[in-house]
This record gives sequence, C-alpha cells and structure tokens, in this order.
Amino acid sequence: MRCDIIIPIWNQLEFTRDCIKHLICSTRFPFRLILIDNGSGEETRRYLEGLIDDISLDCQLIRNEKNLGFIKAVNQGLKASSAPYICIMNNDTIPAPGWLERMVEFAETRKDIGLVNPQCGGHGNIPLDVYARTLEKRRGRYMEMNQCQGFCMLLKKEVVDKIGLLDESFGIGGYDDTDYSMRAHLAGYRCVAIQDSYVYHRLHSSFNESGDREEWVKRNQKIYYDKWGRHLRVGLAVSMSKLDKEALRRVVQFTYGMARQWSWAHIWINSGNDRASIMNVIDEILVEERLPAHQNIRMNFFRMPGWLFAVTVAGKMLERMRKRMRDKKFDAVIAFGGMASSISSTAAIMKAMIFRVDLAEDIPDWEKKGKDIALLIKAKRVAV
Repeated sequence: MRCDIIIPIWNQLEFTRDCIKHLICSTRFPFRLILIDNGSGEETRRYLEGLIDDISLDCQLIRNEKNLGFIKAVNQGLKASSAPYICIMNNDTIPAPGWLERMVEFAETRKDIGLVNPQCGGHGNIPLDVYARTLEKRRGRYMEMNQCQGFCMLLKKEVVDKIGLLDESFGIGGYDDTDYSMRAHLAGYRCVAIQDSYVYHRLHSSFNESGDREEWVKRNQKIYYDKWGRHLRVGLAVSMSKLDKEALRRVVQFTYGMARQWSWAHIWINSGNDRASIMNVIDEILVEERLPAHQNIRMNFFRMPGWLFAVTVAGKMLERMRKRMRDKKFDAVIAFGGMASSISSTAAIMKAMIFRVDLAEDIPDWEKKGKDIALLIKAKRVAV
C-alpha cells in the first residue's frame, strides 16, 4: 500500500525545501511525491527538477507555465494519482515524525472515515520530533468535524472515485475544502482530526502572496452558500431540577444528530448540579455511546431558577443581533420541556424557529430525531 502526496508549489523555495526535507525524514509509510510546479521561477524550478533526478525518491513533477491556482494544481495531482490513499499538502507545512502512518492507520480501521486532518498547532519552541512523541499517548483519540482543512488532508482514493475532483469554481482557493467535505458527507463519509499526528502549518503564506485574500474569501463564501446554504446554528435549551442521566443521554444523542448535519449546536444546560458533575455524566455517556468529541458542539452550564434561565436563553439569542454576530444568528431553538412559550417572543424577533421536544417521549433513535429536525429546519429555511 502507498500514499500519493500532492504538493502544489508556486515559488517559496525556502518553505518548499523545508517541507520536503522534513517529509522525507519523517515519513516511514511508502509514498510517492506528486509535485505541481505552478509556474515557479528559475531557482525553484531547478530545485524541483533536482528531486526528479534523485533515484532514492519516488517523485513525479508536473509543470505549468503559469500559476493555475491551488485547486487546479491539486486536481492535476488527483488525476495523476493511483494510490489507495492521497494526501493534499501545502508547501508551507512541516510534517513531524509519524504524521502520515498515523493518519493512514486510523483511516484503515474505520470504513466510514473519508477525510483526515492531523493536528497543526501547539508545539511552540519544542522540537517537532520531541513534540510528536508527546502525542503518542493520544493514539486512537480524535475529533469528528463537519469539514477537514486542506493544508494537509488525507483522502481515501475511493472518496475521490465517488465524488470527483475539487470544484474549480473556487478559483485560487478558499472554501474548496469545505465544499469537498460537504460532498464527502453527502456520500456517507465522515471527516476527522486525529490527535496523534502533527503537521505544522505556516498559515496562509501562499494565499497571502496571490492577491487580496479577504476578497477571495468573500467571493468563495458566496459561491459556497449559493451551492449549499449557510450552515445551521441551533440553540438547545434543557432545564432539569436534578441530574437525570437518561434524559441527558437523549439530549446528547439528539445533539449529535444535529451536529452531524452540519449544524453548529449550542447546548445550554440548567441544573441544580455544578458544571463538573454534569460534565462527568456527559463524559460517561460519550464513552458508553462511543461518541467522539465533535467540533460543532458547544456547551454552557447554568445553575439558576427556571425563569432566569429562560431570560438567559433569550439573551443568548438577542446577542446575535450585534453587527459582528448577525451572520451567526440562531436559525432555531430546541426547547427540551416546557420552555418554548417563555422564549417564543424573542424567537419571533430573531425570526428563529422553535421546536419543543419532550425528553419523556418514547423515541427509538434520538440521534435520528436530531438529524430529522436539522433537515426540517434546512427545508423550512429554504422555503422562506
């Protein structure tokens, strides 16, 4: 088994040398380099041609006479790839020892995993090899995400065969990885970031040299939203006088159903118990249900009278009216129990939907219930 590593390159010779030097030293898994020279200058071109002459290195070089942009270059590499695993990688990254084998090892054990990210920040002044060894104790731990980031993204070839290449309408880049992750999701694959693989990334160094990054992001965000719609933002409010593990289990399962449908899920839990006690129970539930951490789930804990909690939830909704928060307003609030009437006026002001969910209801699959309501919110939002 082998992995094809696709690296688009547009100058940045020092970064490119550093990336490939560390890649060669830090990678024990069999690999082939597919380097896309995107119209680089003479010095970078000579360096890349020298790699082809290195008989110890399995390397293919594709040269473009001008810079075609990151996405078209990646697609050239995807077309040239034949390995069961493919890694799309920026040339401003530095991989740590074990980076690739740990991602492939994880992906091999789970059929539904299609895209994998390593960790990318946190080593500070610690040498990469030393920091990588500290991560070994996290083997097997991961975070589920709605999208993977394209700075270093491992793909199964079967995913590419099923959903195709990157969408070139995103130009030089930005939102292309979000779009690809969505397409993988719709094909039945999950995106994850594992905790024992590390690749340092010098953020946006290539992108910053190619023009006005902010304008490209705005442009591509519109393309993405026109194609898929804005991601849902949902508040989930639950108030319980005493800690009820089975009711909390249903809340957790329901929330994962929503988060796995590309919803940012904010859980607001009001209880007579302290935060640590509630988190201990939630951690037990996650282990029992075999649920990983999820990037899109946020939790807040309160210990207050029910009427004050209702006011607090209303405040959480209203704060999204601030100018810098308006694009992140809540599309809906899930009221577990009898809170719906007390926040209905605020929801009307915010043009947010309210769904009342009875935790005592006999529902065979609470995760599916969350998924179904997320899809219903999306459908109602489109209809409006």
